[in-house]
Amino acid sequence: MSADDDAVADCANLDEVRANIDRLDREIVRLLAARGKYVVQAARFKKTEAEVHAPARVEQVIANVRRHAVAFGASPDVLEQGYRVLVAQFTAEELAAHRR
Repeated sequence: MSADDDAVADCANLDEVRANIDRLDREIVRLLAARGKYVVQAARFKKTEAEVHAPARVEQVIANVRRHAVAFGASPDVLEQGYRVLVAQFTAEELAAHRR
């Protein structure tokens, strides 16, 4: 997959830009919701809270995100920071599921 796979339209005005951002936000939220459901499922397979936190896995995910960011022409730093927040919150949900 390359940065050209998801070409960005050359918008004629701010309304078009915003409409495209809104469309992408909806898709991002849909994908994050699906990711969250897998995260909660992961809790079933982990025996300890330490396995839920899994710092080595977090760093693996971050490395993947940074690599994908570069491939798609995005800022690896921006996406890393966003993902660190997401992963922390998903981990909290997974931990709650693990404790049930």
